[in-house]
Amino acid sequence: MKTGKKAGICLLAVLAAVMGFPQTARADYVTGSSSYRQPVPDSYEVTKTVNNIGSYEDENRYFNNPQDLFVDKEDNVYIVDTGNQRVVKLNSNYETVAIFYGPDRAFKNPQGIYVGDDGDLYVADTDNSRIVHMDAAGNFVEEFGNPESGLVTSSTFKPTKLLVNQTGYLYAIRGENIMAIGGNGEFRGYYGQTDIGFDLGEVLTRMFASEEQQAFLTRRLASSYTNIAMGDDGMIYAASLDREEGEIKRLNSIGANTYRKYKTVAATIKNPITDFIEKKLFKSVVAGNSFKFGEYFDDDGMYMEPVFSDICVDHEGIVTVIEQQGGRVYQYDQDGNMLVAFGGVGESRGTFSRTSAIDVDSQGNLLILDKVNCNVQVFSPTEFILLVHQATAAYSNGDYQAAYELWKQVLAINENYELAHTGMARAYYKEGRFKEAMDESRLSSNRDVYTQAFDEYKYEVLREKFVLILFLAAVILAAAVLVIRVFVKVSKKAYWNYLERKGQKMGIGQGLLYCSNILLHPIDTMEGIRYNRTRINMAVPVILFLTAYVVRIAYLYIIHFPLASIELWKVNVVLELAKLWIVPLTWIPASFAATSISGGESKLHEIAFASAISLVPYIVINVPIMFLSNIWSKTQAGWFGVFSALAYIGMFLILFLGMKIMNNYSVGKTLGMMFVSACMMLVIWLVLILAYILSGRLIQFVMQIMNEFRMNFL
Repeated sequence: MKTGKKAGICLLAVLAAVMGFPQTARADYVTGSSSYRQPVPDSYEVTKTVNNIGSYEDENRYFNNPQDLFVDKEDNVYIVDTGNQRVVKLNSNYETVAIFYGPDRAFKNPQGIYVGDDGDLYVADTDNSRIVHMDAAGNFVEEFGNPESGLVTSSTFKPTKLLVNQTGYLYAIRGENIMAIGGNGEFRGYYGQTDIGFDLGEVLTRMFASEEQQAFLTRRLASSYTNIAMGDDGMIYAASLDREEGEIKRLNSIGANTYRKYKTVAATIKNPITDFIEKKLFKSVVAGNSFKFGEYFDDDGMYMEPVFSDICVDHEGIVTVIEQQGGRVYQYDQDGNMLVAFGGVGESRGTFSRTSAIDVDSQGNLLILDKVNCNVQVFSPTEFILLVHQATAAYSNGDYQAAYELWKQVLAINENYELAHTGMARAYYKEGRFKEAMDESRLSSNRDVYTQAFDEYKYEVLREKFVLILFLAAVILAAAVLVIRVFVKVSKKAYWNYLERKGQKMGIGQGLLYCSNILLHPIDTMEGIRYNRTRINMAVPVILFLTAYVVRIAYLYIIHFPLASIELWKVNVVLELAKLWIVPLTWIPASFAATSISGGESKLHEIAFASAISLVPYIVINVPIMFLSNIWSKTQAGWFGVFSALAYIGMFLILFLGMKIMNNYSVGKTLGMMFVSACMMLVIWLVLILAYILSGRLIQFVMQIMNEFRMNFL
């Protein structure tokens, strides 16, 4: 009864596709450095759809909940038709040539298959708790059950996905592990488990919790695998649920992941002393630092975590995965860079209801199995994606000139394809054409390749013009020393002039120079404001706020490309204004409210003056840094982060001294009042957010009323 119902659902799905019911339109794209979808030309086209077994004699013509698919070296296709308890074999023309129900006893909920080069079949006969080995004709050879070993952690053996390597070892997914089984059925170990990491809270809990409390603790497990495939390089390619290192893995002979990882730093720090400072203490934010396999937002912009149900790899090392929730197909090169994404949820050609398996044949055609629509769609590569594959393969094989020519052809088809610019940049880099590599890297926003090329270009220029550079460095250093000495002298003079002229109001120029003294004598500067409260000029803090904003905008446009925290096209001057001013501007009323109820002496305008002075370190540090950054790259990102951190540390210390001195507080009370002020700032932010939301709703309500009035009375 259940089998008939499922078959009916599959038949309806096929009819829906044939009749052309409204479906989601397919559009190919990539998610580049911007994380937004960038359209690309069609990469694959559907050339065949297999909905049933054809004229082959069998009582169940249509597939029922098919779970797995495999393409052998002769391009024969094997479909694990789980709902019908069988394995269907198609030839390279997608005609049914054989059906296997099990050699010695019937399959029971089979879910996986692997076919060796000799044509032998290995079927994961899940509910029979075995892996069946048959010859090409379907004759029984042997079966593998749960290996007998004290190291096997569970007596339950429910194999789902499997493969066999060149040495005859059989690998089967077992939750967070891949179990290795020898040719004689012996246990050969667990393989590829993800590191779950160290959890201090769990350690402390187990140290101090009672036995009863520990009994309720949940044991942390590594991320589970969903599917595996064998590459021509002898490595196992796996799809998993690992959100820390990456859902796609390439496992070597010892189970270590050699594919692109989420935490990989391309520009490795060479200095062991600065390594700790850069990676542990100060982590500078650089645009394009992170990437994700698949996508973490669906078509409606809602957050999701991708679930890759299967993975395949072709003879060139191109990796293709299918994602269940969004119905997407994602393809990556040998280094984990996205080549294309296509598909979507639907029942029309090129879309899917629920993908369950994927494989690739010798011609590069992708065969994708849909367990809800109960069909196999065959996708043939277009000229565009074939050129992309050839270019990545040429680069991977060290033929950089061929890769360069192929990427040029790709750009002739789509000049905005980021990976093509990255590929050309890499080819230029390998040929020693570092300036061209830098230019191409900018076009693709690839800061890693840019950094590699820039470092080599910098050393090249340094070798060629060492004397001139040394002379310019000496001149700049001398000028910097002179500027600092003049700065110190002028700041001190402005400070004393302000204190001595007690009857005069602070001038604007004098006030700005006085504020600069905060870097030399912060305590004296704050005390000078405290004892001359009535003489301060409120035009000075306004100018400081505006100056800090100008510095911020200039910083975004002048900072060296590999160290930029945001892409230039993403810069929003209003948003940058809010990001820079929100803390000091909300600090002013929050601090005033906190100190007013705790015996504070400072007035609102005095707090505003002190808050503006706190921006002086930000201004003074960022002005030279934005220019000096043009001789730095991502390899110096940590030191760059140190200077950025110093600016914010200086701002905090000045705010601390301002509250302490202006209110005559002790250190302890100052820290307490700063905490109270921070809490009040959060309240202010929440009120502002609530007001923003309510005002938006009010405007929307008014607009609706106006539309109703217009429609009914005008």
